[in-house]
Amino acid sequence: MSISAATPSPEAFALDIYAAVLDGRGLAAAIAPLAEALQTSTHAVHLMQYEQGLLRESRCEGGGLALDVTNGYQDHWIYRDPWAIAAARQGEGVLNMGRVVPVSAYRRSAIWNEWKAPRDGAFHCLSATVQAPDGTVGRIAFHRSARAAPFGPAEEALLDPLFPHLRRTLLLQNRLAADGWQAARALRTGFAALRQGVVLLDRQRRIVVTNPAVEAMVAQRDGLALAPEGGLATPDAEARQALARAVGSALASISGKVKLMPDAASVALPRPSGAPPYLVQAMPLRRLDAPGAPEGFTGVMLLVTDDHSRAHPRAPLLRQAFGLTPAEGALAAALAAGRSVAQHAATRKIAVATAQDHLAAIRRKTGCRSLADLTRLLGRMTG
Repeated sequence: MSISAATPSPEAFALDIYAAVLDGRGLAAAIAPLAEALQTSTHAVHLMQYEQGLLRESRCEGGGLALDVTNGYQDHWIYRDPWAIAAARQGEGVLNMGRVVPVSAYRRSAIWNEWKAPRDGAFHCLSATVQAPDGTVGRIAFHRSARAAPFGPAEEALLDPLFPHLRRTLLLQNRLAADGWQAARALRTGFAALRQGVVLLDRQRRIVVTNPAVEAMVAQRDGLALAPEGGLATPDAEARQALARAVGSALASISGKVKLMPDAASVALPRPSGAPPYLVQAMPLRRLDAPGAPEGFTGVMLLVTDDHSRAHPRAPLLRQAFGLTPAEGALAAALAAGRSVAQHAATRKIAVATAQDHLAAIRRKTGCRSLADLTRLLGRMTG
C-alpha cells in the first residue's frame, strides 16, 4: 500500500494541530489529513494516567470511530490491550506495534477475538507515543484493518519528522486535562483515611476514584475486583446483578426517576473463603462539594465494608447515640457483632424474655420496625 501524495508539510501540520488543541477542536480531528496520507481506516488519541505502575484513568478521542467504540475501549478494553500495555513500557517515539507485539500473538488476544474481529476493527497499528513526567502516557494511534497491508518503514519515516510536533501537542493536551486528574488525586487523598472502601463512579459508571481500603480488599482476591464499568465486580452472578441494580437505582435517583432509594441500594457480596460477605452501599451524589472534586460532580459512591475486619460499635457509643440504658447498650453491641438475642441472654445469664424486652426498647428508641432494620442500622456504625 502506498502513501498518499497529500502529505502535509511539518510546518503547516504543526500550526494546525497546535491551534486545534487550543481552540478545542480536538487533536483527533486535526490529524485527519495525516491519517488520510497514511491511508488508515481509523485513528485515535489516547491519554492514559498511571499511578505506581497502574493505569488509573484513560481518555480516548477517535477519528472515524463511533462513540460507542471509543467509550467501550476507554472504559474496558484499554486495560486488556497488548498495544497500550506495550506502548507504556517502550518509551517515547514512533512505534510500529506489529513489531512490538507480534501479529501472531495479537491474533490470539481477547481484544481481537472478542471485540475487534466481529466488526473488522483495527489490526495493524502505527503509534506516536509520549511519556509525561506526571505518569501520563499519550498515544496517537493510526489503524488499518486485517485486510489491509501492515505499516512499514515508509510510514514510519513519514511520522519521524512530525513526531516532535505530535509530542508537544500531546503534552499540551495532557496539561489541559490535568485539572481533572488532579481533582481525582485530591479526592483519593481525602478518602484515604476511611476504613471503608470507597469507589466513586461518574454517571457513565466509570471509576473516578478508589481509596486504599478498597484496593486492599481487592488485593485479597476473595470475591471482589475493580471493574472499568460499574466500579466493582464479583464472581457471584446473583450478587453481580444486584450490584448493577444498586448502581442503576442510585443513578436514577439523581435524575429524579425515583424519589426514594430502594432496598437494592445495599448489596452483600459473598466471599469464596467463607468469611462474612463484603457489604456494599450505593449512594447517589448530587453536586458533590469536596476539596478537589470536579465542580458540580454528580455520580455514585460505593461504600464497601469488610465485616470480617470492621470495628463493631461498642456499648458506650450506642448508649450515647440512641439514649439506651446499660443493659440495652450491651444487647445492641452484641447484635452489632453478629450475636443473636438468645446468645446474648446466655452470655449475660438473663432470661431470653428479658433480652426481648430490651430489644423492644432498642427498636422503639432507634425507630426500627424490625430486627432486620435494627441490624442494618447497627451495621452502618463503627467504633
